[in-house]
Amino acid sequence: MNNPTKVLIVDDEDVIRQMVGRVLKYMAIESESAENGFQALEKLKTGRYDIIIADIRMPNMDGMELLKIAGKEYPQIDVIIMTAHSAKYSFVDVVEAGAADFINKPFSVEELKAKMERVMRERAVMKELIGKSAQLEQAYLDLLAAKDEVARLGNVANHEKDFLQGEIERLKQDNARLRIKGGKKGSGKPAT
Repeated sequence: MNNPTKVLIVDDEDVIRQMVGRVLKYMAIESESAENGFQALEKLKTGRYDIIIADIRMPNMDGMELLKIAGKEYPQIDVIIMTAHSAKYSFVDVVEAGAADFINKPFSVEELKAKMERVMRERAVMKELIGKSAQLEQAYLDLLAAKDEVARLGNVANHEKDFLQGEIERLKQDNARLRIKGGKKGSGKPAT
C-alpha cells in the first residue's frame, strides 16, 4: 500500500507556512509545519515525511544547516529550499548540499505546484527503479540457484552414466565368461 506524500514546511514566517500549506492542501498533499530548524528536527524524529520545504534564512538554524542534517539522518527525504536572494548561499551551494530543488521568494502557486510535482514524480520513478532493481537482483539470485541445480543434476547424471557404463561392462564380461564356459562343456547346440 502506498502512503500519501507528506510534507514538512519549515519557515519562521507564519504567512509563508500557511500559504504553502494551502497550496499543498489544494494538491491533496498532507503537510505539517515548523517555525525553525530545531522544531523541524524534533518533528522528523517522530513523524514520517517525504519532502521538506524549508526557508534558507531562519534564526538559530538556517535551511542549509537543516538540509545537511536531514541529508545525513533522513536521506530518503527530499528537500526543497526557499530563498529570497540570500547572499550567504548560492544556487550551487544549495544543490551541492543535496537539495532536490529550490524556489525563489516570492513565488507563484503554479511554480510551487510545478516544483512539488517534479519532485514527487522523481520520487515515484526512483521508487520504481528501486523495486525493479530488487526484482533484477532476485532474478539473478534465482538464475544462480538454477545454474547450481543444473550443475548438480549434471553431476548426478554423469555419476549415473558412469555407474551404468560400469554395469554394462560387467554384464559384457559376465556374458563373455558364460559363452566360454558354455562352449567347453557341451557342443554348444541347444537341446531339443
